[in-house]
Amino acid sequence: MDTTLVLHGLEIVAFICVSLTLIMQLWSRNNEQAKINKRLPGGSFGLPLLGETLKYMASMKTSMPTFMAEHRQKYGEMFKSKLMGAFCIVTTKSDTIKWVLAHEGKQFVTGYPKSFRKVLGEYTALSLHGEQWKSTRRFLVNSLRVELLKERIPMIEQTVLENLNSWAIKGCVSIREETKTLAFNVVAQYLLGSRLKSGPVNDSLRNDFYVLTEGLFALPINFPGTNFRNALEARARILKTLEEDIVSKPRPAGDEDQYVDYMDYMRKENLPGTTDELLREKTRCHILGLLFAGHETAASAMLFAVKYIMDNPRVWNELRAEHDNIQVSKFEGGNLTWDDYKNMRFSQSVITETLRLANPVALLWREATEDVQLNGSLIPKGWKTVCAIREAHHDPEFFDHPHEFNPWRHQHEVLNPAKKPPLLAFGGGPRYCPGAELARAELCIFLHHLVTKFDLKACETEIVSFFPVPMFSNGLQVRVQERDPATKCSQKIMAY
Repeated sequence: MDTTLVLHGLEIVAFICVSLTLIMQLWSRNNEQAKINKRLPGGSFGLPLLGETLKYMASMKTSMPTFMAEHRQKYGEMFKSKLMGAFCIVTTKSDTIKWVLAHEGKQFVTGYPKSFRKVLGEYTALSLHGEQWKSTRRFLVNSLRVELLKERIPMIEQTVLENLNSWAIKGCVSIREETKTLAFNVVAQYLLGSRLKSGPVNDSLRNDFYVLTEGLFALPINFPGTNFRNALEARARILKTLEEDIVSKPRPAGDEDQYVDYMDYMRKENLPGTTDELLREKTRCHILGLLFAGHETAASAMLFAVKYIMDNPRVWNELRAEHDNIQVSKFEGGNLTWDDYKNMRFSQSVITETLRLANPVALLWREATEDVQLNGSLIPKGWKTVCAIREAHHDPEFFDHPHEFNPWRHQHEVLNPAKKPPLLAFGGGPRYCPGAELARAELCIFLHHLVTKFDLKACETEIVSFFPVPMFSNGLQVRVQERDPATKCSQKIMAY
């Protein structure tokens, strides 16, 4: 009996000890969390589980998104939130964003949402960090070097002409569809060579990329019919098409093919014992990411450039005069050259202003690898840091009348580089986009042939939105007419 009482007493004591231990741990954790919360910037985590994701999405699907501006006005240039399932600190100021991007690999690593990584793959360049990223970047920089780009100007121009030559026949065209086709054809041939020219395989890939884009920043709900599930299925079809209809085919002698070249490079770079299947998965993710990033940015910029120059006759006229002068200097003959591209100075300003107003990437995601003190606030280790590019590009401190399309504002940079306004369209720091020059060259060549060949007129009213990427409600329907020869003559006289 005494033994039973003793054992019962010991059980009670053990229960009390365990309970006290758990209470102390919870108290300590809550106390620590309270200390962290005091050091966080202001803000709101929104709804349980969903956070402020739906509110952000709803705002971005309008013509004038206000989510970031309202939060910035209420809480300051940095604020806490919960977006895409992640606790995060959002920063809206260009100087702070540049600092975060410059500390890639130090206090921060890339940290895109789960849906993004699942759709593009864990080994896509946008998800890699550390030595894996450094190795991949070396290959990217070499593949997109200026010397190689100079050699491929004729290929880019030929692809642009093949696309534009059909516009006048169609009459009213969807600029979104045409620019998506054009941009995809350019990057596909740049990466995979002549085996991926226009045709059913190309069309199938491009259409699947439309679906994939819709699911990149969707809520990661893997149920039939959701954007996320559709994107995963599109990814599987893209990879199957790449391997069965492209990679398995022999490439012509001298034809470039970064799929094979990258796999050979990774085989040399990877640790001993890396399996061929893992190499293939890394290569698939790499090419998938490049095809997505390489055409989505350029297509979106072309789309909005057309809209902005149509809406601004003064811009259209100056742009046309610049390109007419280039044609006159060539005596109406010969293809465009690298020097021609470098002389398209006003075109560069048009592109820069387009990317400022309608950058395809509204947010850049990083993850803190340690507790970071920034502007008097704490970014806890493991939290996301969301760089609001769009908000920085609309900052009235740097841009007078920030919502107006004014390419001339960027021409002052040449005269006074010290006052160069912030442009984060291609990222920054160690992850600055290595394909930025390719995108700009492609856009300049597109603008050259567009304004020298055609007159454009909008077919119907369009409503703009910005999620998941900038777009128009009807794809920007435009009536295309071949240019009046009389205007060419007047421009020639002006040129001389």
